[in-house]
Amino acid sequence: MIFRKPHHPEDNSMEQAKREVTERLEHAFAFLVRALEAINRKRVYPLERAHYLLLLQLREGPASVSSLAASLALDDSTVTRQIAAMQRLGLVRKLVNPTDGRSALIEPTPRGAAGAEAMQAARLERIEALFAAWPDADRAQLATLLGRLNRQLAATLAALDDKPCGQDGNG
Repeated sequence: MIFRKPHHPEDNSMEQAKREVTERLEHAFAFLVRALEAINRKRVYPLERAHYLLLLQLREGPASVSSLAASLALDDSTVTRQIAAMQRLGLVRKLVNPTDGRSALIEPTPRGAAGAEAMQAARLERIEALFAAWPDADRAQLATLLGRLNRQLAATLAALDDKPCGQDGNG
């Protein structure tokens, strides 16, 4: 004999409300990504976004390609190509790894560090302008929630990395 939970009319309304919020989130994410892509195409920044993100990671000090790739959830080969392009532009240089002479560490050049500073200043100015009309409490709440979202996305990505290809449970 199968025992079923008694059906309550409010269960349907709670599930419907949950679904409506999920649909609102899906819509908001779709248009957020679209708007960010469109804005990015129209902006002129001193660095490519990929170079900027790598340079931000290097603020903590020289790092290996593998550690940079892991911190940005990228393949080593992708980071290696980006580092090669950044070297040609004079943004980074390779150092001999003192703990393993067979590998290299990457560090920003003064030009790379200055480019990252300029790009961050431009981005901060644009973000400040975008949220100028928002109350401080709303801005702080959004920053907190986006941080939480980024941690959840990182955890989701890590879980997907631990599963064989095509085994994410989403069909």
